[in-house]
Amino acid sequence: MGNRIPTEAWRIIEPKVRRYPQNKAEYEERIDEIMNQKGGSDGQPKGNSIGNPTERLAIKIADDPWLQRVNQEIDAVESVYNNMRPEHQKVIRVRFWSYRYHNMKYFDMERCTSYRERQMQRIVRDFIYAVGKKLGEI
Repeated sequence: MGNRIPTEAWRIIEPKVRRYPQNKAEYEERIDEIMNQKGGSDGQPKGNSIGNPTERLAIKIADDPWLQRVNQEIDAVESVYNNMRPEHQKVIRVRFWSYRYHNMKYFDMERCTSYRERQMQRIVRDFIYAVGKKLGEI
């Protein structure tokens, strides 16, 4: 594609991609907490409106800014990742999700993939660009 990504945008997008597995697990855990939360009921009415547990859960999920932000990040990464060829998906998995706190170096990735360093850089750049477009950072 030949996309030039500004350094500032790269520094914003790359950590979001790297944190994807952790954020997805935490997001699902928080959604499960909200869904399985039992309201303390002593049999006495609370307020003057009829209680609707489904509506209450939907409002809790919709009102949490962290859940909304992380959901947007997860959707962007997943949609771009799922539209890639399997060989390119492997490059992204190895580069970003092999280690928790830093990216695997391209030199080390050559052993895991069938691509040369320059090809892997192009795949990663195109992935970051597409995720950035989905997130509105580029």
